[in-house]
Amino acid sequence: MSTYAFERRTATARPGFAAGLMQQVALWLRRSRTRPRLWTLSDHELRDLGLERGAADREALRPFWRG
Repeated sequence: MSTYAFERRTATARPGFAAGLMQQVALWLRRSRTRPRLWTLSDHELRDLGLERGAADREALRPFWRG
C-alpha cells in the first residue's frame, strides 16, 4: 500500500469519527441537563411521563456518561 493511499483512507475515516464523537458529547450534555431536572417535577408531572418518583430519583442520580 502506498503512503498516499493510506493517508487518503484515514482522512476519509476521520469525519465519521468526529461526527460520532460530537453526537456522543451532545448526548452527554443533554443527559447532564435533563436528569437533574427530574427532581423538579411534581409527582403528577412524573406520572404524565410514565415515571414513579423512585425511578425518577434513580435516573437523576445516574452519571451522564451511563446510558
